[in-house]
Amino acid sequence: MTVARLSAGGTAIVRPFAGAPVAAIELWYRAPSTGFGTTAEPSVARLAAQVVAASKPLIGDSLGKVVNAMGGRLTVTVYSDSVAIAAIVPASGARDVVRSMTTAFFAPVVTDDGFHAAERDVEQEALFGGFDPETAVRDAVFGELFSAGPQHYPALGEPKDVSAIGIADVRSFATRAFRSQNATLVVSGRVDPTIVAAAVGGRADVDDAPEAPSAPTLAAELAPVSKTFAQPSGGYGWVGPAIAEEREATAMDFMADYLFRSDDGLIAKQFAAAYPDAFLAGNFITLHDPGVMFVAYSGKDLAPLKAIVDAGFAKMRAPLDARDFAIALAQFQYHMRSDLQTPTQVADNFGWYTVEGAPDYAPGVNGDRGAYFTYASSLTPDFVAAVAQKYLGKPPAVITLAPPTKAKS
Repeated sequence: MTVARLSAGGTAIVRPFAGAPVAAIELWYRAPSTGFGTTAEPSVARLAAQVVAASKPLIGDSLGKVVNAMGGRLTVTVYSDSVAIAAIVPASGARDVVRSMTTAFFAPVVTDDGFHAAERDVEQEALFGGFDPETAVRDAVFGELFSAGPQHYPALGEPKDVSAIGIADVRSFATRAFRSQNATLVVSGRVDPTIVAAAVGGRADVDDAPEAPSAPTLAAELAPVSKTFAQPSGGYGWVGPAIAEEREATAMDFMADYLFRSDDGLIAKQFAAAYPDAFLAGNFITLHDPGVMFVAYSGKDLAPLKAIVDAGFAKMRAPLDARDFAIALAQFQYHMRSDLQTPTQVADNFGWYTVEGAPDYAPGVNGDRGAYFTYASSLTPDFVAAVAQKYLGKPPAVITLAPPTKAKS
């Protein structure tokens, strides 16, 4: 892996490795999903990124057209405090995509055609997202844990939120957020470090400093939340350690893997055996400050699903048997390595940890000798239980979603 400065500011990370002739190119930005103004605009970051990707720049085709023409795939993902624009393409076209992506986003152009096309696509995405139980529970958990800031709002709001955003709002957000000085460019796959030279220069008339992380406001009190949703669903959320608390954050990752890994997690296996039609998702979301432990579940009867989840978390608050812990720790380390086997996985990983302010902590940096696996190897049953008591021993945000009751005739 090589790390360099972009010619006009910002960071470039290149991680070459042998394999299929493909490349992942990603631009990550620290930027609030609800915009920079005093009034929150849910979806403005998501719409702005889509508009810039769909708009024709002063020279050449739009980024979306360039990626599609070579048979690639372009995606935009927005989190509460960051934006990622990602393309997976044939390795032979990687330099052209680096050039097109940086051309589009280092001097963003917002056209009427790009705005209307993006507005339609993002409204449709918001509509479909309203039927996803994981998204619904996660948004409700964050809305309860945080009383203000972008963390309080869905990164992708409802269709009405998208339609309320004007082209001037998009242009204002894009001009501030999408600067080379605020960017992390990550390239992974069948590439070499010289690919960084394909990135274009940025604008000289903007602030040289990257955006600072937004300061979330924690809720003073938590109360159970009940909302309507298409299917019965529930979930929890706890505030966890900041990313800077690296050993504690690694312990939370271990717990999430032990409980929720889809193939052999404790709770995942119990769901699969007793309630194969039920839905389960859980993970520790590593964030600048603080992180969040999150679980969502959905099924015909929530009570037995909740009981399984409760028992799983209760088990984490006491030290695991030494032999069971050793097996689980080895599995956790194997899982983390196995999640870094494709260009996209690698680019996502390095982009996420860099934009959250801890690039050297990213799994895979310096291999097994890096910070992440060093902390993982240092975990003990007593330490993991102490971390669980510290963070998961407190009352969580409790979410219950249910279909609307039918009025009696």
